[in-house]
Amino acid sequence: MQNENTTSTQVYNFLIGSNNQTKKREFKKAMEILNRNRVKGFTIFKDCLGIWENEQERSFNIQIISNEYNPFNDSKARILKHDLEQGLKQFLVLVTRTAQQILN
Repeated sequence: MQNENTTSTQVYNFLIGSNNQTKKREFKKAMEILNRNRVKGFTIFKDCLGIWENEQERSFNIQIISNEYNPFNDSKARILKHDLEQGLKQFLVLVTRTAQQILN
């Protein structure tokens, strides 16, 4: 049951590895893609360490909080995931979504 002082919020996390060829993280390209897709607000966590099968890799996380001021949904997330994978070649983008109740 939703209290009148709470709103439902979706939090999307895009976990992005380094470019497999250059081993660099491409923050600026990612921001261009986000802006082109009209994402109003987001946070980039730059200093992440990804580990896959005991291999360490520098990575980053983009977090988008969807609410009435920054609308975002699963269909936009799929488009953004595709654009990020195409624009930042040679790596996988993992998207997760959680629902949270935020107090106003």
